[in-house]
Amino acid sequence: MRNRAFLYLLGLIGLLFLPLAAQAAGDSASLDNIRRKGVIRVGVKTDFSPYNSLNAQGEVVGFESDIAALIAGRLGVTLKKVSITTENRFQKLELGEVDILISTVGDTAARRKIATAVEPGYNETSVNVLFKPGEAVDTWPKIRHETICAVQGSYFNKPMSERYLLELQTYKTVRDAHLALRDGQCSGFLYATAALANTSKLPEWRGYTMPLPNALITPMAIFIARNEQGGELDLALGNILAELHRTGWLLEANNKWGIASTGWLTAQKAIWSEQDKNGQYKCVRNSSGLWVAACRSGEYVSSTEVTGMQAVGLWVKEQLGVDLNFIYDPYDRTQFLTGVAYSMLLITCSIAISLTLGIAVAIAVDGRSGLDTRAIHTIMAYGRLTPPLLMMYLIFFGFGSWTMREFGLKLPAFAVAAFCSGYYTAGMVMRAFLEAANHVRSSEPGYRLRLRQLARTAQYANWPVKQALINLTKQTMIASAIAIPELLSASSLLIAEKGNIFLTMTVLLITFYLITSLWTRLFDYLEKAWLPAAERP
Repeated sequence: MRNRAFLYLLGLIGLLFLPLAAQAAGDSASLDNIRRKGVIRVGVKTDFSPYNSLNAQGEVVGFESDIAALIAGRLGVTLKKVSITTENRFQKLELGEVDILISTVGDTAARRKIATAVEPGYNETSVNVLFKPGEAVDTWPKIRHETICAVQGSYFNKPMSERYLLELQTYKTVRDAHLALRDGQCSGFLYATAALANTSKLPEWRGYTMPLPNALITPMAIFIARNEQGGELDLALGNILAELHRTGWLLEANNKWGIASTGWLTAQKAIWSEQDKNGQYKCVRNSSGLWVAACRSGEYVSSTEVTGMQAVGLWVKEQLGVDLNFIYDPYDRTQFLTGVAYSMLLITCSIAISLTLGIAVAIAVDGRSGLDTRAIHTIMAYGRLTPPLLMMYLIFFGFGSWTMREFGLKLPAFAVAAFCSGYYTAGMVMRAFLEAANHVRSSEPGYRLRLRQLARTAQYANWPVKQALINLTKQTMIASAIAIPELLSASSLLIAEKGNIFLTMTVLLITFYLITSLWTRLFDYLEKAWLPAAERP
């Protein structure tokens, strides 16, 4: 009897939940349901001008509102804007309170795990910091460990705090963060660049600036429910956005609302407008309903959609969980290979300078005395005993700032780095050859180091010279101190953009090992090929 009563109770509870389940099914964001209801509910923010904000009449207007209105018109339904915040927008989508989100949502891998990003994106977003008058800085490292205001739920809070060591003080709304900045609760306000630029134009924010370079440039996407991926709504919205790129509508709307752009929309218009020789668009959907790989972000393409090195890198990522972005991403791969090329060129130039200068000075002073000879020894000793990094700072920032101020002449960073590395090693090369010449003189008192006898002297100098040159190849990374675009700088850029610190630094270490090993083998080969032919004592 007691069991029967319990079953009745369960049944009653089930009947109570049936209307809720029916309502949830009716609120599904599928395209058929949206057209049947005749309304599309779009989640929009109201505190992010010029993307969306309230006008004097209390209406939500902005760049994203224009997109929402156009989509509603294309689908033949009425637009209903639902006010959301950065903090609750994905909750609203998951609960079915909105059908789609057009609310300055950056397209990130983490967000794709909880919702579906419609491709292509409709604009780009980046991050900057708004500073109070007189407190602005122009490089990110200068605000390390500073207290910075931010808005709860922003995708860039975690990566920016980790990469630039910021102490973030988060607030629920933009208005609260603005008030905190004005009251001196933080050194600056970390937020989307476009919104900050719009804020700085207002009369009450005169003097507030954001001179930092933009960070985390990311496409913004329309998001729909996760279970809608590949469905009719996903395809319909993607087709509309592709057309808006091709016609230039998005670019014109962006300019209409005065949104600063880094050229992303212009590049997207060119990509989606490109046609083959038959006049057909190159950006089309494949048999799976996805846009072809060339028109999508490489970060979200699978290994089965591409070929070559990109397929290899993506397969490694998918199967082993190792995200080597500079293998599968063409842009990052170019950056990395450019860095390797610059490293090799810098090492080559430094070696040429060190050998030429070191040998020439050794020949000039060997067996000679006098004031000029002692002066040369002093100059070379200075180069040998001064760390290359300190020398680079003295020349590039010290002497270089004087030439820039007095003559408007900027010293070339690459030449400064090559000279400093070569000058430092040249002192060691000179010393090795002079000691070798002294060794020869122990058996031949009249021996003098001259160019025609260089090979013979080199037999005794080769070991210390080779070690000095090997150490030179290891010093290449210090050139990044004056912004040489070599391997370390390129890798630092990849880290800043992708956040893949451990893997990138591991590959960097392996690459430097391979570069050093390559030069060591080259030195060994030249030693074996040249010295045996030299005249032996």
